[in-house]
Amino acid sequence: MHVIRVGEEYTPSVLKWPDGCHYRYDTSGHWLHYLFHHPSSIEKESVQSGPAQFALYIHESVIFFLHHFGEMLWNNAPYSWWLVPDEERQLPDFDDGLHALLKVVLVDTLTGRVAAMRALTFSADFTKRLHAEIRAQSGKPWSLSEHEKIIRHVYARYSTDDLLVRAQVRCRGGE
Repeated sequence: MHVIRVGEEYTPSVLKWPDGCHYRYDTSGHWLHYLFHHPSSIEKESVQSGPAQFALYIHESVIFFLHHFGEMLWNNAPYSWWLVPDEERQLPDFDDGLHALLKVVLVDTLTGRVAAMRALTFSADFTKRLHAEIRAQSGKPWSLSEHEKIIRHVYARYSTDDLLVRAQVRCRGGE
């Protein structure tokens, strides 16, 4: 089992990291990765201990996971269950009272080292909706080109702030 620690390499086998934000649900649960080139102290503090908020915007078969930590701007990460490798793909539980745990890791893409990390929960309502959307997504026909077309269409029409206004569900981290 790989142990993640601040200051240590996140994944020693990865030599080059793409910048961006990535949400993923797999056999190890919910993950949010911030991959930033030399993250600032504000970004580190925001991820480590700032107030957290989450929202979901669903457009056709794509789940847009919106997230905000501390003083950082709102950001989003499109998600598809189908992009998770088969051996790591798993459907989430469907329990009305479940408060799912999200693990957040900020990786410095310059060094590949963990700059900050945190774990916090979603509200029960947010968890229920997110899990329902992932389950629904798994039952829909899959096409990578269609998935990418939907993302391009949404990004051409809406900013992250626009997606936030249109979000179907929201919660604060730790609820």
